[in-house]
Amino acid sequence: MLKLDDIDSQPCLTNREQEILELVAIGLSAKEVALEVDIAPRTVERHIENVRLKFRARNRTHMVTCAVLSGMLLLEATLPEPHKEIPDPTFGPLRVVK
Repeated sequence: MLKLDDIDSQPCLTNREQEILELVAIGLSAKEVALEVDIAPRTVERHIENVRLKFRARNRTHMVTCAVLSGMLLLEATLPEPHKEIPDPTFGPLRVVK
């Protein structure tokens, strides 16, 4: 059964689930998260699945999006300096269009 926080009806995550959600949100794989928190990769997968179900998300990306939109997860974006070239391995260097 889905447990919700009484204050604002957000899913209640355990400390470990919150920690794993944060690591998944920055792009770590289950194996990388397992190494980071020193638990088995299968345990990480289980925690990810539990969080996904608590948010009623379709996949990991949707899970992270739900967490951000609910305010349970805050992400910082580092923006490049203005008028600098940004390398892109797929499309080559990007240039500022004036």
